[in-house]
Amino acid sequence: MVESQIERSPVTGITLMMQQDSAGWQLIGLFPETGPPQGAARRRLVRDDGDTRLYQWQGLSLRLLPDQGDDYIYNLTSPRPMLFVICKSGEDGRPIPLRITADQDDCVAAVEVDEIVFRAPMPRPIIDWIRQYLEVHWEPGPRKNKRGGGDGRQRTRDS
Repeated sequence: MVESQIERSPVTGITLMMQQDSAGWQLIGLFPETGPPQGAARRRLVRDDGDTRLYQWQGLSLRLLPDQGDDYIYNLTSPRPMLFVICKSGEDGRPIPLRITADQDDCVAAVEVDEIVFRAPMPRPIIDWIRQYLEVHWEPGPRKNKRGGGDGRQRTRDS
């Protein structure tokens, strides 16, 4: 992860594991990589037991943005901080990760345009990384209401 200097829009790499079985697709785990991703994201089949397939995606990125600081604080102070994997559906029906975010509003916007969203508990190193980022770049202010109305519930798939 980016340790030496807290940049304004830092990026770290993420590896995720996804499983396909009779119940559909599930996000099994999400793990921080050392530093920003190098090159394009890569998918590989880790295991194929006939009924169940396990895929690993490496080189995905989590980018922090200064204008989303309030959203990160909201996520980090929740009982269970989460990361969201926003995907599109490939031609073969497999989810293709588009981005990983710690911003719940980004997750809601993705669902509104029919993207697939998986969520997983935020790993401790990512929580610490975001906290360090916020110490440098976040200035408290009124919470922005990006979307009007609604009951605040999100249609996501839990890991």
